Amino acid sequence: MLDQFRATRAFRLTLSTLSFAAKSLPLLLAVSIAGTGCIGVSAKPAGSTASLGSPDALKRCRSVRPADDGAIDDLEDGDNQITKTAGRDGYWWSAADPNGSKIEMQTAEPGANSEMAMHMTGKTVPGKPEEGSWGVQLGVNFVTEGTFYNASKYAGIAFKAKAGPDSARAFRFKIADINTHQDGKICKACWNHFGKDITLTPDWKEYRLTFSAAEQEPGWGDPRPTAITPSKLIALNWQVGPGQNYDIWIDDVTFLDCE
Repeated sequence: MLDQFRATRAFRLTLSTLSFAAKSLPLLLAVSIAGTGCIGVSAKPAGSTASLGSPDALKRCRSVRPADDGAIDDLEDGDNQITKTAGRDGYWWSAADPNGSKIEMQTAEPGANSEMAMHMTGKTVPGKPEEGSWGVQLGVNFVTEGTFYNASKYAGIAFKAKAGPDSARAFRFKIADINTHQDGKICKACWNHFGKDITLTPDWKEYRLTFSAAEQEPGWGDPRPTAITPSKLIALNWQVGPGQNYDIWIDDVTFLDCE
């Protein structure tokens, strides 16, 4: 089974649900279809620990707060580019498996104690990830030039989220880095990003994941480093697995720092 998610194409995000006029910007959608490949799964066995990803390189805190310059996107500008600050200028994107899963994404009202949020809706087909039915994912790239973003001064990521009344509640939040993303040119069995399984509620809630607490899924991926590499991050992913109807809202994505 071939890895996918490499060929890039762009399309425009229509902000038809805005209550105010907002100009759509190009949405950078990184999606590839390579045979029956899939994101987030591999038939290859678990591999060895890489030289990158040392726990000693992680910033550790007794407690965390939103970093002063950590805003990734609060969605209030109504477009699909993240907040341009601290060297970040990436875009939101979406991807779906090749077996028929569907995803729609747009900025819409209301947000978490604000006007706007990112809204993802659709349905994923039943099936096995190793057979190409891995589901859908909403994502953010940190930069448009180059591959990696150095987030080593931060301690983790936070975001607010909720699920609609008839939506699936479970998804996985993932942080792609040099060891787990194909563009890092290290992994032999890619896409097992460090992250955390999350169960949403119908109400807005903040979810925090420190770099020191992020983990790969067990049993697959090559390499399997002991920790994420914050100095070489590539993207964020919110992934819904196969066989789900989903209606999920995301808002106020930010880096964390020590309290």
